[in-house]
Amino acid sequence: MMIYKLTALAFLILTPLFAMIVTSLLRLNKKGLKFPDVALFLFAIEIVLVSGKFFTHNLLPYYLIIMSLIAIVISLLLVVRTQSFSYHRFMKLFWRVGFLVTFIFYLILVIFIFTLA
Repeated sequence: MMIYKLTALAFLILTPLFAMIVTSLLRLNKKGLKFPDVALFLFAIEIVLVSGKFFTHNLLPYYLIIMSLIAIVISLLLVVRTQSFSYHRFMKLFWRVGFLVTFIFYLILVIFIFTLA
């Protein structure tokens, strides 16, 4: 079981490195994609894989609820502040905040896994 814990910890470091390599090799920066855009998908997949291995229930529903609440809060903030709504601004802000939340969610998941007996 320790090898799975170390793998989960290695994903924490290897995922951003892999995302940076992919964005530089495929020149995704020219298309407006940065490494958090690629790493978001990878961390979301890793949340499903790691939580499925260590817990009886997958943590994907909780992650999706958190992301949905963030989407609601961001859309309300955009409407209240500017009295208008721009899909481009919403998607850019949601994607970047979503990366931060996903990274923190995965970090908490790894910490919780290492505290298990």
